[in-house]
Amino acid sequence: EDSPDNYLLVMSREPKPYFSPRHRHPWDQIRFCLEGKIPVAKELYIEGGEIGYFPEAAHYGPQEGGEDRIVLLLQFGGASGQGFIGPERLKQARLELAEHGTFERGAYSTEADGQRNNRDAYEAVWEHVKGAPPAYVEPAYKAPIVMRPQALPWKSTGDKWVEHKEIGVFPHRGLIVSGTRMDAGASIEFERLPSLHFLFVLEGRGELEGEELRKWSAVRLLPGAGGKLSAIEQLEFLELAVAPVI
Repeated sequence: EDSPDNYLLVMSREPKPYFSPRHRHPWDQIRFCLEGKIPVAKELYIEGGEIGYFPEAAHYGPQEGGEDRIVLLLQFGGASGQGFIGPERLKQARLELAEHGTFERGAYSTEADGQRNNRDAYEAVWEHVKGAPPAYVEPAYKAPIVMRPQALPWKSTGDKWVEHKEIGVFPHRGLIVSGTRMDAGASIEFERLPSLHFLFVLEGRGELEGEELRKWSAVRLLPGAGGKLSAIEQLEFLELAVAPVI
């Protein structure tokens, strides 16, 4: 929870009525739209099959509209080393703050001496938990980045049964987003990985160290880990690599 390298990987359903005002956060985030459409700002969406990178301290929003959607979300500590507040502690902080104010449409409101005070909801939670407001660094990227994997070609890896594509490389945080496609019967070996890796299966079936993989299966490979991945059917997966915060 208090590590600068903490992370959260979750797949969720988000309804169209969701709203969030223009804001930023002191950590990084990847959102992969599996179905539907995710609002990022006015007239900017992450559509089905597209991937959004929300860099630390970059403003975006307001988020409103779009379509009902299914989203793969990876949230992880940013380069500043502040980490983020995990879901259990976040929930508890909101309950405690709700005793003195109200949360609505991304804002936290309190009243004192007849004056109403509004502030960003997450910033209020952060200060409640950590005792100080979030320290926003100068953003390395001015705005969120929307990647379109389908527009990038597959390239041979030297093995005729395996193809690969680099989708996004962000050295500021040591983040690499890539895709791999394998024919049935092909296999690849992961050896002593230097970074935290997540594999997310988009199509097909496979097996990793005796564990079956199928559509929308997720795999975590810790730094220093490895394993052999084999394709039972033609297999396609997204790979997210996140380097340790130094």
